[in-house]
Amino acid sequence: MNKSFELTPTRLRELRGFAAAARLLNFSQAARVAGCTPSVLSRRIAALEKTTGNPLFLRTTRRMTLTARGEQLLAYCERLEAVMAELAVNLRPRTGELGGRLCVHLPASYGRMCMAPLLAQFMRSHPQLHIETTYDDRYVDLVEAKVDLAVRVGKLADTRCVARRVGTMRRYLCAAPDYLASAPPLNDPSELKRHRCIVFSGLRTGTLWQFARQRKRRSVRVDPVLTCNDSQAVRDAILAGVGIGIQGDYMADALVAEGRLVEVLTDWPPSNSPIHLLWLPGADRAPAVRSLIDFLVKTLGAQ
Repeated sequence: MNKSFELTPTRLRELRGFAAAARLLNFSQAARVAGCTPSVLSRRIAALEKTTGNPLFLRTTRRMTLTARGEQLLAYCERLEAVMAELAVNLRPRTGELGGRLCVHLPASYGRMCMAPLLAQFMRSHPQLHIETTYDDRYVDLVEAKVDLAVRVGKLADTRCVARRVGTMRRYLCAAPDYLASAPPLNDPSELKRHRCIVFSGLRTGTLWQFARQRKRRSVRVDPVLTCNDSQAVRDAILAGVGIGIQGDYMADALVAEGRLVEVLTDWPPSNSPIHLLWLPGADRAPAVRSLIDFLVKTLGAQ
């Protein structure tokens, strides 16, 4: 065997670093994944390129791509990672228990109300597992924050991640009966400019409210009287009669059914929001991450 191709610890570090850079196409982010500095990662990849005798990346001032040899090596790395992950599972004592630690990032209100009970149910089945949860409406970088799995509500912006759609959130435009009793008529989205609007600042479109009817789309830029970074605070302000606002179905369904909130502009409802699970490429090879993904896909799909 050619000694230069033996899978020594050094060679494995080079391959892991290369695989991270090949997936992310960004040396700084890949270095964080590999647990080293960008300069160390560059040296490791340079050593691989010397060993293979071929460049693995094509770099320009604007972008970086893999060469044909790099694509081939990435495929080998992915097969090697799959074998190593399977080996790690098979070498583990067969107690049937998942262990380790997971970092999960969740939207604030939706996470507390809808996801926290599901995580509790999952953990009751896997008592050896430790989960660190963050409830935050910011779109964090999964690499930088070292997040294993995230739940995102709304359109996705991070194309580097693997996404699995698990549901759709219906959104209501609603107000309290007391507010509507003295408010101007509201029969068309354009008339919102005459209303007191309450805006959730975590909405990616901000003050641009979007509405859909069949294949037609309408957008209205509102001038909010109140802006909140917490959707439950928006709900409380709407209930108090401060103005009109948008709420997700998980918070508005019961309130509308009870008559405490009234859905308005039913012919032009706000655009629905997709719900996705999000993880970095390869993260789902870890048994605990894979199990949690499968559990959430099954559970949310049954709702």
